[in-house]
Amino acid sequence: MKVLGKSLIGMNVVSDKGTVIGRLEDIAIETTSGRVVMLVVKPHRDIDTKKYEVNERGELLIPFTAVKAVRDVLIINEGGIPIKS
Repeated sequence: MKVLGKSLIGMNVVSDKGTVIGRLEDIAIETTSGRVVMLVVKPHRDIDTKKYEVNERGELLIPFTAVKAVRDVLIINEGGIPIKS
């Protein structure tokens, strides 16, 4: 199933364990293949961003490979979110 990227922007992002991660702000696309490689997520107020990879604006960077499903929300495999050690 194909989904237009612009239809995803603004969707809530939730982990497969029920944690509200935030809202999708943007997607990063590999220019040569056109594949989505990264989600840029504005973190929910309860998320401690110090534990995650973030950009200069404090948005979470989540690999697209962590996406499990697209429904009314984006469902992310919580184990697929890189954690800083």
